[in-house]
Amino acid sequence: MTGIERIKEKILQDSEAKAFSIIEDAKIQAQEIIEKANVKAEQKASEVQKKASAEAAERLKISNSTLELEMRKDILSTKQQLIEEVFQRALDSLSKLDNNEYEATLYKLIVDAIESGDEEILLSSNDKNRLPADFVSKLNQVLVQAGKKGNLKLSDETRNIMGGFVLKAKGVEINYSFEALLRMDRDEIEPEVAAILF
Repeated sequence: MTGIERIKEKILQDSEAKAFSIIEDAKIQAQEIIEKANVKAEQKASEVQKKASAEAAERLKISNSTLELEMRKDILSTKQQLIEEVFQRALDSLSKLDNNEYEATLYKLIVDAIESGDEEILLSSNDKNRLPADFVSKLNQVLVQAGKKGNLKLSDETRNIMGGFVLKAKGVEINYSFEALLRMDRDEIEPEVAAILF
């Protein structure tokens, strides 16, 4: 082997060794890059998972709050319907009193409502037919006994009410229908009704 051939072979060997060394270094660097990328990917995945878990928990919380609010609304609505039904039944019961009880109830309500004794009484058409013909004369006697004038008159007009009466004096009408009386006292009575029901 000549000197040139040896030099060539030495250069080839050195080149191969250098290439091998570069390849090995590149493999190590590639492995390090892959490992760093894996660590970053795991960190990113962990962050994404934590964020997703937090968002899911928040959505669940909002969903539960919304559901709870809807349930409360439904319960409140049901309670209000039941209270309304109680008041409607009370109104029906007043209207369905037997004639003697109904007449006595009206006497008491009218005597308490009368101021001068010269007023006019308006009833429902049903009550006009239901009450006895001497209702007003008896009522005037009761007023006189209570120390008031006994000049009440029964109006020819009627009102669309379930029961009770409308009192008319000097062109002004005051509604004493059972519906109006219950409506006026409802704010005071309703908590008691609710306490009994619930």
